[in-house]
Amino acid sequence: MIKNKQSTRSLVAFLVTWSFLILTVSGIVLYIVPQGRIAYWIHWSLSGLDKEQWSGVHMMFGGLFIVTGILHLYYNWKPFKRYLVERARGQLQVKQELVASLVFSLAILLMSVYSIPPVSWVFDLNAAVKDAWVSSPELEPPFGHAEEISFKAIVRRMGLDQDKAVESLEQAGIRFAEDESLATIANANGMNPMEVYGIFSRYKIERDPVPLASLSPEEIEARLAGTGVGRRTLAQVNDQLGLDAVESLRRLAERGIDSDGSETLRTLADSRGISPIDILKLMIPEAQTIKAPAPKNDAPIAEE
Repeated sequence: MIKNKQSTRSLVAFLVTWSFLILTVSGIVLYIVPQGRIAYWIHWSLSGLDKEQWSGVHMMFGGLFIVTGILHLYYNWKPFKRYLVERARGQLQVKQELVASLVFSLAILLMSVYSIPPVSWVFDLNAAVKDAWVSSPELEPPFGHAEEISFKAIVRRMGLDQDKAVESLEQAGIRFAEDESLATIANANGMNPMEVYGIFSRYKIERDPVPLASLSPEEIEARLAGTGVGRRTLAQVNDQLGLDAVESLRRLAERGIDSDGSETLRTLADSRGISPIDILKLMIPEAQTIKAPAPKNDAPIAEE
C-alpha cells in the first residue's frame, strides 16, 4: 500500500526505472527484428513474443515512461529547481548549456528527418540487420502480407495450377479449406505460412509472353507493383525480366541516371524523388517482353 507522498515518489521512481529498462530491451529487439513481411511469413518470435507483441510492449511502456517521467519531475520539482539555482550561483553557464542542448536536439531531429549522416548510418545499419534475416529466397513471401490471403486467391494471383496445388497439400496431410488464409492453414497444422506455400508454389502455369510495347505505363505498374521489384538491383531486374543489361543502363544514362547495375531500384528512385516503377519504365525498351501476370517467382521480394 502507498501510505504517503514519499512512498508515491518511490513508486514513480521505480516505474520510471523499469519502464526505461523494458524500453531498452524492446527497442533493441524491434531494431533487429526482420522486416514485417518476413516476420509474419515465417512466424518470427523471440522469447515467445512475435513482432506485434513486442511492438505492443514497446508502445505501452513508452507511454508509461512518459507518464511516470512527468510525475517524477512533478514530485521532484523543488529539489530540481533548487539544484538549478545552486548551479547557477556556482557560475555554471546554464543558459549556454540549455541553448547547446536545444541545438543538439534540433540537429538530431533534422538529420533524422532528412536522413543525414551520421544519423543515416543508424538507419542503414538497421536496414542491413533486418535484411540479414533473409538468408535464402524461400524466406521471402511472393508479395506483402501474402499470409493474409486465402489459398484460393493466392493460387489465382500467382498463376498456379489449382488442382495440383490442392493435391499437393492433401498428399502432405495438410488440413485446409480453400477459402482459408495461409496463416490460418499454417496455424491449424503447426507450420508457418512459408512452409505451407512452399508445398504448392512450384505448380506454376506458364503463360504466353506479353509485349511491353502493347502495355501502357499504368498496365506495367499494375503487373509489377507489389512484386518487390523496388528491392531488386538493376542487374537482378534485368535478369528477372529478360532485359538487355547494357541497353537498360544506356537508357537510364540518357535520362541522367548513372548506375553500374548494383543499386536497387528503390535506391535510385529515392535519390531522384520518383518511384521504383518509374525507374523500371525508363529501363524497358519497346522490343522487350515479360511474362504475365507478374515476373518469375523464383526469388520473389515484396515491399513491407
